Amino acid sequence: MTWWQAALWGLAGGGAASVFSLSAAVVSAGYTWPWRKEGDLGPRLFVVVAGLVLGALVATAAHSQISGPWPAFIFGIGAPTTIRGLLSGVEVEPSRRRRRPQAAAPPLPRVSGEGEELREDAL
Repeated sequence: MTWWQAALWGLAGGGAASVFSLSAAVVSAGYTWPWRKEGDLGPRLFVVVAGLVLGALVATAAHSQISGPWPAFIFGIGAPTTIRGLLSGVEVEPSRRRRRPQAAAPPLPRVSGEGEELREDAL
């Protein structure tokens, strides 16, 4: 199998995974288009295109070991989930850089008990 044939079958597999993901999102949104709630289609299109690209890249990378269209298609289907699984073990922590200490706020004026007048500057 040539690299471009493997890439096309991987692209088809990535598309199949995206269609399955979209169908699950439609079901979870109560059988309506899931992007109608948020109003922005851009992030969803990015996820679909990323799945297509990942499917094509993985199948292309393995093209010399692939014997036919079915394994390339399966690589394309599994690529987004495999990459997601690999990245799930990566932990992201907040930066540990020291921040500059902020100047302390001036103390609040003290208000005393009953019968005493309040100073104007204490208001």
